[in-house]
Amino acid sequence: MKISTFKDWIGDWRAYLAEFLGTFLFVLISSFAVLTEALYGDISIAEIAIVIGFSYAALIFAFGHLAGGYLNPAITISLWLVQRLSASKTVFFLTAQLIASFMAAWVLLLFFGADGIKYSLGSPSLGLNISLTQAVLLEAVFTAGLVLVLFSTMVDRRGPVSFGPLALGLYLVAASIILISVTGAALNPARVIGPAIVSKSTNTLAVWIIGPLAGSLIGIVYELVFLKKKNR
Repeated sequence: MKISTFKDWIGDWRAYLAEFLGTFLFVLISSFAVLTEALYGDISIAEIAIVIGFSYAALIFAFGHLAGGYLNPAITISLWLVQRLSASKTVFFLTAQLIASFMAAWVLLLFFGADGIKYSLGSPSLGLNISLTQAVLLEAVFTAGLVLVLFSTMVDRRGPVSFGPLALGLYLVAASIILISVTGAALNPARVIGPAIVSKSTNTLAVWIIGPLAGSLIGIVYELVFLKKKNR
């Protein structure tokens, strides 16, 4: 059995750099959109959702073929769970995503300060009459939908692979319109970890980590039900 060396692990440094750049831009753009509405009131929730979804689609089109972590720790972990990413690549992708999240938060800090950044989280205190458990469940369910869209378009080669990024973006638009006022519509831990910690708004950070990671488990279901069956 071949033993992986550190050189093997970092051999795909270009992919990790691409993952960092894509995640950095996504966190920065989506956060700026939310902050513009929260601080200036110049755009609507629907317009924020369009910015989030379309920017994600554009960045997956741009970096998806170079990286493969899909700018989202929940998706990265889902791919690792079904052995479509090695453990070493998964670690480096997650590291790149988290560093990108903090780098984007520091850029936001320069423009808005720590008090301003907290508004980039969309709904720091969650929506009216929404408990933490309900918020986690919503984040899990809608993240599961995102993972299903990715698996059915970009992992399953029978799907419309070339349209996968567009499908992901359109799904994020719809999910964001529904969830922005309720949970903040994270569906992506990298989207909120950096801004939440830098702004010290961590009271609901668990919602945006546990929910999406729970939703990532749906990838196992797709792999077993649709992909394994295909190979029999």
